[in-house]
Amino acid sequence: MNVKPPSAAFLLRDEEMIEEPEDFEQKIYKKITDGDELSNDELREVISCFHVYEEIINSHRWFEDIRSIVLLNDKYYAIDWRRGLTKKQSISYKNQPYEVVKTVKVVVDWEPV
Repeated sequence: MNVKPPSAAFLLRDEEMIEEPEDFEQKIYKKITDGDELSNDELREVISCFHVYEEIINSHRWFEDIRSIVLLNDKYYAIDWRRGLTKKQSISYKNQPYEVVKTVKVVVDWEPV
């Protein structure tokens, strides 16, 4: 799996401060494990900085339902969110991060002879 390292520093919009990625990762991990809710800005930054996989769950005319997998403290978390497909449709987050594990599934398919 190719994991892209986050940039050296970034801005959290609602808190108006620059944090190093390692500090931000620890702060977010603590909030998740303590059961505290992340703000929309924090969710956006977590996806931007720590995502390792993204899947389109459903596609609609005006938006897509997305599941992003992020890596925090050597654990994987899923964040489900909705991406607008027009300028009038905004991004919305459906839930808080929840821990997931990677599983391999065998699929049987029938091919014509």
